[in-house]
Amino acid sequence: MSARHSDLEEGRIQIGHPRDLDSWGHLASALGIGLTLLDQNLELIWYNELMRQKLPEIAGGPSHTCFAALWKSPRRCSDCLPTLVFSTGEPRVGIRERAQRGSLTEAYRICALPVEDETGRFRWVLESFVNLSSLGPAVVPPRAVSDVLGDAVSMTGGAFIVVDLQHRIVSWSAEARALFGYDLDEALGSSIDLLLPKDRLWEKRLIMERVEREGKLPRMETMRLDRSERLVPVAVSAVAMRDSAGSLIGRSTMIEDLSALHHLRRRLEAQEQMLAHLAQQSSDAILEIGCDGTILNWSSRAGGEFGVDRDTMVGCSLAEFAESSTASRILKKVMRQGKILGERIEWRHSQGRSVPVEMTASLLRDAEGEPLGIVATIRDASAQMRLERRMLRSEKLAATGSLAAGLAHEIGTPLNIISATAEYLLFEGGDIDRRRDELNTIVEETERIGRMVGELLQLARESDAERTSIDLKAAIDKVLRLLRIPLEQKKVDLKIEFSHQRPSVHVEPDGLHQLLLNLLVNALAAVSDEGRIGIMARNEAPDSQSQEAMVCLKLYDDGPGIPKALRERVFDPFFTTREDGTGLGLSVCARIIARHGGDISVGKGPWGGACFVIHLPIQPAEALS
Repeated sequence: MSARHSDLEEGRIQIGHPRDLDSWGHLASALGIGLTLLDQNLELIWYNELMRQKLPEIAGGPSHTCFAALWKSPRRCSDCLPTLVFSTGEPRVGIRERAQRGSLTEAYRICALPVEDETGRFRWVLESFVNLSSLGPAVVPPRAVSDVLGDAVSMTGGAFIVVDLQHRIVSWSAEARALFGYDLDEALGSSIDLLLPKDRLWEKRLIMERVEREGKLPRMETMRLDRSERLVPVAVSAVAMRDSAGSLIGRSTMIEDLSALHHLRRRLEAQEQMLAHLAQQSSDAILEIGCDGTILNWSSRAGGEFGVDRDTMVGCSLAEFAESSTASRILKKVMRQGKILGERIEWRHSQGRSVPVEMTASLLRDAEGEPLGIVATIRDASAQMRLERRMLRSEKLAATGSLAAGLAHEIGTPLNIISATAEYLLFEGGDIDRRRDELNTIVEETERIGRMVGELLQLARESDAERTSIDLKAAIDKVLRLLRIPLEQKKVDLKIEFSHQRPSVHVEPDGLHQLLLNLLVNALAAVSDEGRIGIMARNEAPDSQSQEAMVCLKLYDDGPGIPKALRERVFDPFFTTREDGTGLGLSVCARIIARHGGDISVGKGPWGGACFVIHLPIQPAEALS
């Protein structure tokens, strides 16, 4: 059974056995066309005489893959035509530059067609090879060349046009007629200007001059006109035609229709623009990272979020912005698992501070499964972590409040009885004088327990006081006046900084007073004589998660500080690092702040001591307690 011509016109061939291609192979060899047949493993199972002559090493048998047998490099093309045909079932055409072993690089026109067996099963791909480089010095009459090219069209695809030195069309293939809409009798003898847009008439002279000088015109993308004067995107390549004396007599031009390619390019450009827009507008920072940890790209959002511009970031190592051990762990995890979701890490801001972030990353692979790089998104988790802290503390404080209310009720009455009895005995006189020291101790300890009960009640009590807008600086000045004497006794150096616009907060006046008093009393207890206490406040714009405008208040000192492992625990009820402390002061502070929808955290300050960071709302906020 031979190949069916009607199927060939439809871009598909049906054969019973590879040897049915022998007749086609003889004809193709006579026309200078190489043919190979490949199976789905991309192994040669048939080839014509021309391929045998050009590549004697495959004469021992068709057992090599097309890459190792035909070309100098055994590496597969990134857009391998047979692979694409096997993937899509559609014919593929392209131009490739190849170098056979020990020879110069040559340009080939390659057409790959799907081939079915007699049952209609798609089993093979037939590739045809036309050496464009070898057409230049051909010493044949023009008509003979046009005949050969015309016969080759059906095997190579594209439109062939032969043009003489006067730029007249002397050969016009059926594919040219289909592409441009002109019949053969309309095109023959016409100037090539027929196909050239007015702003590209200069191209005909450029092409002829280059063909005369170099023997060929490499593939060039341009525009041509069809019969309806529609602009058609095309790829043009040409080779010189010479007579028996070697004189130039014209050029043979091959034209590919790039309309579909241009459509795909426009879609790709639109998608790239859309992705670029999404990347710029995304609330997350988007990074492209090499498999070795090098940052290859950095979205504009990322630059604004972390204070570093793109030019500074690109080429840096991920380890410069995350701890080396963290960066190494993340890279290994992504390479092993293919992705990570919501990994919490500490990110180094350009100002030197650490920013808690959530990283999500995916490994990109090529068609062969080899890793290409990593795409990662980074989201500032500061606001989320503040919310989580507020919720956790609210839960703890709610439970503690219930316990405190019950405990205060149960022990309040017995303490009052004990205190009253001890005071009565103290003032009774008589023999009781010898026990006065013991009774004084009872009274003092009872009063101390009473104060603790008061703090427990403060922790448990839900305030219904009205909230109003308060000038934060005025509130701080009021508390500092109360602490003037102990501050002067210790000769404490106060440093107070406020933003240009004096911040105000929407809070309960008594709650704010209690909060500031507790924090400043703790700071005063932490510093030594001639120590330092700093207060700084500024307005902060709404962030992407909370959408609330807040005032940030920082209160820091040069005391011993709080160890990192204990920084979150200091807000738990009854936890204290002071011998004379009750462990309730900071819990009350956290309760007040949570009631106002704010946040409090503690870290290391600029002087090495503790630094309490408080966020309070400027506008009314819904309570979370």
